[in-house]
Amino acid sequence: MERKRDPSDITRLINCLSVFEKYTALLFKNLADKVDLLLVKSFLLEISIDSQKHSVLLKGVSESMPKVDWNVKECPRKIGDAWSIIETCTKEIASMKKIDETVLSALLENLATLEGAAGEEYNVFVQLRTLELMADEIKLLYGVNMENLKGIFTKIIEDEEPHIEILATIKEILHRRKQETLTKDPLSKYRELLK
Repeated sequence: MERKRDPSDITRLINCLSVFEKYTALLFKNLADKVDLLLVKSFLLEISIDSQKHSVLLKGVSESMPKVDWNVKECPRKIGDAWSIIETCTKEIASMKKIDETVLSALLENLATLEGAAGEEYNVFVQLRTLELMADEIKLLYGVNMENLKGIFTKIIEDEEPHIEILATIKEILHRRKQETLTKDPLSKYRELLK
């Protein structure tokens, strides 16, 4: 038997998802600010802008739900692995003035995992009956039919997939540049080790 979720739990989760997307936007913006390659910078900014958009959208949804007391400190438990990845990456990026191609290549694995985990979080959310409960609550409060609420979360999921592709493209660009450097200067790999 499926347990019906408390609307306040749903509102807290959506609040946490909004904060998570805000932190994701800041992470990618900070990363873009520390990268010199213009094409890579623009890709990172695209992900940042999408995440900011998701944050605003989720905040609007949560503000349409019944008001609840909540604290951002409960978000790591509600969001799970994606939250710890974002904390780790944020700390790592904050400690650097500039991010070179080698460091960026290493970060890309964690960032792709972050985007995948975020997409999974939304997929689970869409699959649950929570959307029906949210739609019922908003309809009661505002008299507005929110059947398209599932469409909002589906759109966020659809945005996450290209983010993973963008990160893979950045990885290809960095790999190609590294190969070009090795071709032009075969000893460059060893010089890097001596630094």
